[in-house]
Amino acid sequence: MDTEQGARQRRRAARIGYRIRLARPDELDDVLGLIDHAADWLRKKKHTTQWDRPWPSEEGRRNRVDKALRKGETWLLFDRERLIGTVSIKVSGHKELWTAQERATEAVYLHRLIVHRDYTGLGLGAELIEWAGRKGAERRPAAELIRIDVWTDNTELHDYYRRQGFWDVAVRTTSDDTPSGALFERPLRPHLPSTVTRISER
Repeated sequence: MDTEQGARQRRRAARIGYRIRLARPDELDDVLGLIDHAADWLRKKKHTTQWDRPWPSEEGRRNRVDKALRKGETWLLFDRERLIGTVSIKVSGHKELWTAQERATEAVYLHRLIVHRDYTGLGLGAELIEWAGRKGAERRPAAELIRIDVWTDNTELHDYYRRQGFWDVAVRTTSDDTPSGALFERPLRPHLPSTVTRISER
């Protein structure tokens, strides 16, 4: 995509709304395609091992994503008919990453939050976080926090979440050596009114 085309697309995208819906189990390859697109960009542009290979294996990743689809945890974001993003929402935390004391505070846990690179610079990642937090709170009305675990060596992504109001909790390891052990959280309902207006279920 050349600069002029990209600029036109960003101007158009900044004006329109986006549709989000629950993913179907038969859309597994679509979700994996978004992950692979992000992984390819990370390999070329960033100093991180994130997604440089499927973890823990191709089959293991496929099974993990498929499980989230079948449990109704994964959502897809569209620009008209084009798939441009995804996020998975859980209401319980990984027992080896989050301590029992931390898990005693109800929270919404976000996973595999991805926005296609053609849509960077529009604030869609921040809006998707806000939307997913509210959506998770529909299942956990007492939830106080949004939590996320991040690939441990992706320090630029750590900085991104800090800019979105998250704070560092810890860096932890698990018995299966997950590479995503940097933990972040923030209040589910910020004191400032939400400015999210573009993402809706429709």
